[in-house]
Order: sequence, then C-alpha cells, then structure tokens
Amino acid sequence: MEKVALIISMVLFFGCSDDNPIPGCYQESGRRIVATVEKVNGTLVMNEVCGFIIDPDEQLDRNPIGILSPCNLSEEFEIDGVRVVFSGFIYESFETEDICADFFEITEIKMAETQ
Repeated sequence: MEKVALIISMVLFFGCSDDNPIPGCYQESGRRIVATVEKVNGTLVMNEVCGFIIDPDEQLDRNPIGILSPCNLSEEFEIDGVRVVFSGFIYESFETEDICADFFEITEIKMAETQ
C-alpha cells in the first residue's frame, strides 16, 4: 500500500510542472513558444490592420517586431490607450510572413495602477 501511495505522489508531483508550457493559441499553424513574459507593463492600441495590439514599455527577448498581437484579448480590455500589466507567451513567426506584430497569447492581464 505504501508503494502505491508513493507512486501516486510522484505522478502528481512531476505531472504539475510548468517547465513546458502548454500553448492555447496558434495550434493550427504549429507555432512554437519562443519566449515567456511575466508582469510587463504596456499599452493597448487599436491598429487598423492588426486590431488591438499590446505595445510593451520594454523590449522583450525574442520579440523582433516590438509589439504583440494577442490572440485571446477579452472584450473588457478592448480600450484604445489603456495601460495594462500582462504575462504570456510569444510565438514564433516564419520568415515568409508579413506580420504587423508578434504572435502573442495572454496568460494574465490586468489594468495597470494609475499614479
């Protein structure tokens, strides 16, 4: 009985790892996650071509375009010029693509505190 409890504990412990994030967007195009961002400040901007994009306050690793196109921005955040704090995954883009922003999946977003 102790062996069964030990095996179950090990499965639960190793099964809850965040080492390999599970993407939720861009599955159909087979894109890989190239970077993870955590609690970055930025501004939501309405772009006529791309829709709502996030303009981060800082340059993010492996973010060649410099702005992010979120695949899962909820309607409550679709406000031009609103300041946010966000986390998520940046996905790869292919050299043959003409894109206006990096592919991005939001894992957490909230309104930034105003000063």
